[in-house]
Amino acid sequence: MNKWTEAIFSKPTIVGSVSILTASYNIATISVSITPISAYLHLGSVQLTLLTSAIIIGAIFGAFFSGIFSDRFGRVGILTLDMLTFIVAGILSALVSNFTELFILRLIVGIGVGTDYVIIFTYMGEVDRDVRFKNVSMAAVMFFANFGILLSYAIGWLLLLKAGDMGWRYILASGAVFGAASIIVRIGMRESSLWKARRLGSFRGILSKMFHPSNNKRMFRFSAPWFLYQIGDQSLTLYLPVILIPYLAFSDAGGAFGSIFVKLFTIPASLVAVLLINRKGKVFLQRSGFLLRAIFLGSLGLILFTGLYSGPVLVIILLGLAFFFGAMGPDKTTVIMPAMNYPTEIRGTGQGFSETLGRIGGLFGVLVYGILITAGPGIGLIFLSATCFLGFAISMVPWHIGSLSKE
Repeated sequence: MNKWTEAIFSKPTIVGSVSILTASYNIATISVSITPISAYLHLGSVQLTLLTSAIIIGAIFGAFFSGIFSDRFGRVGILTLDMLTFIVAGILSALVSNFTELFILRLIVGIGVGTDYVIIFTYMGEVDRDVRFKNVSMAAVMFFANFGILLSYAIGWLLLLKAGDMGWRYILASGAVFGAASIIVRIGMRESSLWKARRLGSFRGILSKMFHPSNNKRMFRFSAPWFLYQIGDQSLTLYLPVILIPYLAFSDAGGAFGSIFVKLFTIPASLVAVLLINRKGKVFLQRSGFLLRAIFLGSLGLILFTGLYSGPVLVIILLGLAFFFGAMGPDKTTVIMPAMNYPTEIRGTGQGFSETLGRIGGLFGVLVYGILITAGPGIGLIFLSATCFLGFAISMVPWHIGSLSKE
């Protein structure tokens, strides 16, 4: 077995893949459930926006605190505990009777999501000493993020078809099944020896080193693109079925079914990222991904806004291409770069800080897009295109940072 294959099938990569699949699956369950939930609970526009945003709000807290705690107390223990959020909250979500209960449970799921995205990549940045293949293994893990969302759309579509308006309860509960599977594959994980050797003994020491002026460039370099990418990524993930419903038979199941076709574009894109990340580098993938995603989102936005054409095939193709280039580039690179470039003693805090800014970007995007979509999807897509152009511009800046790995 060569090094490339070992990176794909190693224990940390398998654990990370199942974990990220679980997290991304739980993110997307609300998107295919939101319309029947809204009808069942009689939600107003404010409640609808809050419920859609709950998982991102939870992820902000999960990302920020889990990074610091992992630098202080270790990676593995927190990785095991966070899966319990998916199991407990998933089961209870199927039993809710009002908005408040469901909102709190989605916040809890969000804490698990934020924690997972921080600790998995922090851990993977340390357990494999061969820098050349860390890129490959991390990109392979992020492949399962796209697959988890696709799987959520597919299972959601089937459950809505079979169970009708009550299918949303089964969709939310299904996240607990993936949480249990993730705990099983984590059995036997060992703590990072690199963290043990370089750990700092106090929160004060961790925060002092993290926010030292020497880290300013690094913090902006890795946080700003993640913030900008998540504006569009979270908006499209959570609103995609809603966007497609008017073009696909005007049904909840139709929106979920169309989302499957759009999300399918991310699977070959993720494979391309795995194959090219060492050859072309993370910066190249990030720049090209941002630029091409901006072009396709902007083109579709203008077409829908001007009313030139609104056929379902064109909508799916242009959205699919936007998803393709996002998945090929910044979807992977914004997550990988902090974990590869922060020193071990603050790696979790650095990853957590970048993800926190990313989740704040996602929350901002969901709230703004939720407002803009009332005037039609075209304006919202033009807005998301602009954020991608800005991400491209920032990625073009020739940053001079002492990297721990080749970008």
